[in-house]
Amino acid sequence: MAQKLTIVTVMALFLLPCTTSYAAADKDYFVGTYYYPWYHNNNFHGPSPKGITTLVYHLDPQMTPQLGWYDQTDSDISQHYKWARYAGINYFVNSYWGSGSGEDHVLRNHMFNNADRGDIKLAVFLEPSITPVDHVVTPAQLTSQTNYLCDNYFNQSGYFRIDNKPVIFIYVTRAMTDPNLTMCISTIRTAATSKGYTVYIVGDEVWGWPNLISEPNRVNQMDAVTNYDVYGNLGGARFVTDSILNTWQSRNTSWKNFVNGRGKQFIPAVSPGFNDRGVRDGHQPSSRKLNDENNAFGTLFSGMLDRVTDSVDTKDLIMVTSWNEWHEDTQIEPVAPAPATNLDDNAGYDTNDLYYNGYGMLYLNILRDKTTTLALCDYDNDGQVGPDDLDFLAEYWLETCTTGNDCIEADFTTDGTVDFADFARCAKDWTGH
Repeated sequence: MAQKLTIVTVMALFLLPCTTSYAAADKDYFVGTYYYPWYHNNNFHGPSPKGITTLVYHLDPQMTPQLGWYDQTDSDISQHYKWARYAGINYFVNSYWGSGSGEDHVLRNHMFNNADRGDIKLAVFLEPSITPVDHVVTPAQLTSQTNYLCDNYFNQSGYFRIDNKPVIFIYVTRAMTDPNLTMCISTIRTAATSKGYTVYIVGDEVWGWPNLISEPNRVNQMDAVTNYDVYGNLGGARFVTDSILNTWQSRNTSWKNFVNGRGKQFIPAVSPGFNDRGVRDGHQPSSRKLNDENNAFGTLFSGMLDRVTDSVDTKDLIMVTSWNEWHEDTQIEPVAPAPATNLDDNAGYDTNDLYYNGYGMLYLNILRDKTTTLALCDYDNDGQVGPDDLDFLAEYWLETCTTGNDCIEADFTTDGTVDFADFARCAKDWTGH
């Protein structure tokens, strides 16, 4: 490191008169994010070279995850947990493709027992390979998969529970026919009950306005509903506007009132943007800037969180799409610092002339700011800002935050260096101003 300081040096820098720490309030919302345990076996979920199916790979200049093209069978998940705890994330909803899959291996062998998981909970997100979305899945297959989850997941102390019930998210239930939906949910519940578990099922059911004629019988089978595809629910606009967000929030309110009236829970989802042209053709990219290119990077995410936290109760669940779905560019996982660019290696097709930034910790800081009242500088997550937190900053004094450098956690001003601005911000938290 360039220079290691101590808390004594930090106090001398700021002449802080306060000798007690500033206690931060509890978290306001219970925040989860869709997590993808896809990046393993030395393969960033795509053909060689690594990352070729992501937008950031094709940008000019190329950008990368802060951790590089990582592998989830090594220590990189530890850093994900550290970042998530910093941002106030409470649980990961993990893409799950069935027993024996690569995702199953990563979850069971590298995520539950990770020492850095802390109190972050894990749940499964059942993908189409094991649910009757667009192909035939039999009750016997669903029973077998549910039995496997009961024996290998629901008995884990870190599994996410609501009312002591293991939580299962099911992808795109809205695409299931009524008979398939009934078969799917009833089979899962019956199999789980035979193993001694009452499950809490969250359906990806929300699309547009609730259909009060056809929807009640579907919602009645679930415990909660959500809307994974934020991009589609916003209409796939190149620039989401305030007007679009207001309509989207009105629809969310209608869904919330509708399902709450039936004794069910509505879990709103937010997302930073969308661009899947690194992996497929056909969709209009949606900017990470709200309204137009003149606004700041991250303003769409910020605007969505403002509307969601404005209309749900504290302690309610909120979902983020996503932590690391890099192929659709919905990730909030940190990107290595890099200048803004609207250029790509595909003659401008991939960016559609939208600008992209190497945004560093931006989205984690937005999420922390909008959904918790924890002080921004509570790095050890003990509910207060004190000497230990400033010591953490001091370790990275004047350090340049390059790819793979942990000082990115201390650079919440996202200027690439831990310096006076970072210390000044944390000094305010320490004194309570």
